Amino acid sequence: MSPDDRPLTVLECSGVGPGGITRVLTELARHWPADHRLEVLAAPAGWDVGGVPVVSRQGGGRERTIAAAAAALRRRRAGRVLSLSPSLAVAGVRVPLTTIVHDLAFRLWPHGLSRAVRQYRRVSYATAIRRSGRLLCVSERTRHDLLGVYGLGADRTAVWHPGSDLSAPGARPAVLPPDYVLVPGHAAHKGVELAVEAMRDFPGHTLAVLGGGARPAAGGSGRVIVLDRLDEAAYAAAVAGAAAFVMPSHFEGYGLPAAEALRLGTPTVISPDPALREATGGAAVCMESWTAGALTAALREALARPRPARPVATRSWREATLDLVERVWR
Repeated sequence: MSPDDRPLTVLECSGVGPGGITRVLTELARHWPADHRLEVLAAPAGWDVGGVPVVSRQGGGRERTIAAAAAALRRRRAGRVLSLSPSLAVAGVRVPLTTIVHDLAFRLWPHGLSRAVRQYRRVSYATAIRRSGRLLCVSERTRHDLLGVYGLGADRTAVWHPGSDLSAPGARPAVLPPDYVLVPGHAAHKGVELAVEAMRDFPGHTLAVLGGGARPAAGGSGRVIVLDRLDEAAYAAAVAGAAAFVMPSHFEGYGLPAAEALRLGTPTVISPDPALREATGGAAVCMESWTAGALTAALREALARPRPARPVATRSWREATLDLVERVWR
């Protein structure tokens, strides 16, 4: 088979922004099999994985990005389209379309989302559901939500779990103290306020908040630092070096960072969210409720446990990518 005869998948990324979906994009591009072609449409500005063709990039705001992506997709007459999240750009697609659905937070936990964002997501999800031959949900929880909210037939949906392996840790960010607890904090649903309150009971540890953004109130302790967005090696080092990794999230579609922390051997605490339970497979300490007291108790348990002799075995990105390609071309 000549290179041009390989099956072509267009990875549609107009809905990809900062956060976990960008990691999904990067890892899929890195691990895409050589016997399949891949082109990336509407890639985030500055995103690059060597050797992967980028057809277009996001720019000029959401409306222009979507319009440009939609025009490019309408011209496609061969191959398959894989949309990394529900998008209006797929409204006129003429080839088989698969869409990945990460969560339904805009319907089930919309706190912190503007009215405009909620409205866009309602329309984009409706479009993706109408146009997609297959909807791949990143967890059973998300599939359950999708079936319940939209009343879809189960035969149009399936579960596809992401990978969770990271590159080797690099140098730990210099701002981190010797003893710290790490929490993702780029969005309201991450439950950072519970972590801040719980840390009052751990005077020997600092809370490090991942993801940049505003510094949360430290509750009088002053032991809270906020990390700007880290490159992959620094992120892996920060997770691997933490005394514990906590995700007291109010809502998750999957909970990839918790799975990554377990793979790196870091004691991990999760909320009772069903997607987090699914992502961690019983290997994390689970809070009994969404309260600071429950997080305190779970964190004490995690810190008292010896670190595992070997990291928790989780799904690799190579396995996840090969599985995804097979589903797109099934």
